Amino acid sequence: MHFLLLILLIANISAFLTGCVPVMVGTGVVTGGYLLCRDKKFGDSINDTEIEAKIKKKLYSINPVLYSDASVMVDHGCVLLTGIVHESDWINLAEKEAWATNGVVSVDNCLSYGKGISASQLMKDGIITSSCRAAILCTPKIKSINFKIKTMDGGVYLIGLAESNEERDLVLSKAQNISGVKKILSFIRVAKKQK
Repeated sequence: MHFLLLILLIANISAFLTGCVPVMVGTGVVTGGYLLCRDKKFGDSINDTEIEAKIKKKLYSINPVLYSDASVMVDHGCVLLTGIVHESDWINLAEKEAWATNGVVSVDNCLSYGKGISASQLMKDGIITSSCRAAILCTPKIKSINFKIKTMDGGVYLIGLAESNEERDLVLSKAQNISGVKKILSFIRVAKKQK
């Protein structure tokens, strides 16, 4: 009971942190300020999470291996599919299932067919993703929480909504300067200026 109160207290305190930096608690991460710092509304975050969960459930029902091969990222209803699948027909099937999901406004299908990535490369990819997140997080001109990152075989996939072309270019520049990055695949959209 005391531990739960401590976590809630830390979550509330972290909501007021100016940098919106997650607070580490043991092996977990408390991100109380996460939704407060996002440009999208709470409902948008829930919708993206629901869309992602529905797509993953569909992929699992097709084949658990497809579910483990494919990565799904959703931002403002825009879906990005990445990964290397074991069956070539799974590429189109996954895209079809994503499009058939309520709330999806676009699908970028970057799935490929072939042999999986080695364990050592998976570790390198994890380091690249963490380094990209850190570089973006530490740049005050970037609202880092508005961007999602996935690395696969040295290729960095970025999705999100930038406030301006300058912010998008800065995100791409930060990612490009990370050691081990072979290419950048950007699916970042720039917000339309409101008149």
